[in-house]
Amino acid sequence: MTLFIVISALLAVAAVALLAWPLLKPPSTETDAPPRRDSVTATVVAAGLPLAAFLAYFLATNWSWQSGPHAASPAAPELQQMVAQLQTRLQGQPDDIEGWKLLGRSATVVGDYALARDAFSEAYTRTQGQDADAVAGFAESLVLNDEREIDGQAAALFERALELDPDNARALWYGGIVAFRRGDLPVAQQRWVELQNHDLPPDLRQVVAERLAEIERTQGGAPAPAIAAAAPPAGAVAGAGGNLSISIAPSLAPQVPPGATLFVIARRGEGGPPIAVVRRTAGPFPMSIQMTDANAMLPGTSLASAGPLRIVARISLQGGPVAASGDLFGEVGYDFSSASPATVTIDRIVP
Repeated sequence: MTLFIVISALLAVAAVALLAWPLLKPPSTETDAPPRRDSVTATVVAAGLPLAAFLAYFLATNWSWQSGPHAASPAAPELQQMVAQLQTRLQGQPDDIEGWKLLGRSATVVGDYALARDAFSEAYTRTQGQDADAVAGFAESLVLNDEREIDGQAAALFERALELDPDNARALWYGGIVAFRRGDLPVAQQRWVELQNHDLPPDLRQVVAERLAEIERTQGGAPAPAIAAAAPPAGAVAGAGGNLSISIAPSLAPQVPPGATLFVIARRGEGGPPIAVVRRTAGPFPMSIQMTDANAMLPGTSLASAGPLRIVARISLQGGPVAASGDLFGEVGYDFSSASPATVTIDRIVP
């Protein structure tokens, strides 16, 4: 995922290197800024970018899952400014592939998925589809803008990314979903087993393990090799949360098959990847669900500090984490800082 504490730290280091190095290089033309000024600027970048990245990851999800153009998250103005500066620099240096990928990752962090798509598209086009990170990033950005792309162009791109880099974590996750949705269970199993070798958030690791167990039951074979689910990190304590009551409209109750999976997802009102997820077996209704900081996709996230969110309760008829036609769902606005109970009524069907 990008996606996690270690990954965010690595991205911050990479960002510092990519942004600071051009500032520290000796001037090559008379129009270059004086070295002393560039050194000062580089120092500011080196000190400010990791802090901004930490704030962005602390206040927003990192797993890299609709949208049109969004305003970037107000939680990290420093990072927003750096994104704007990077955009300006790339206008004059359009062949900087690493810069385009960095812009795509940074835009994803601040929630501007349209910009992320455009940036990764540039990296993808300029590398002629030969860079696994650019391919996977472009594919993921398509899904972030429209989840239906998981069955469209993005599906083919994830396959291409895995051809280029069979160990790409982002491509393994989404590539497993693609294989699972088309009924190719052995391929989905292989990809998710390999994904378990990566550092995953506890909830995602649990989802992967459960999907693997479901594949094993379906195939009736021996259990696939799996790495034990990681215990939640010390920082991922329960913390403040919300008490949610999940109910279902009487007209839809007969459509819930035994053992169906219920996903309760908190995300920002404009869409985008989940901030927190709870997964349960659906029913009997009404169900009482407590969503806390321990359910955050990024350990250390404070739901109470996330502002107004949208809570979606979705019954997946296929058990998958991505919404599919026929799934049952309902949603309600909620602010975890209120600590008040809320009810989500499942009363709609995914087209």
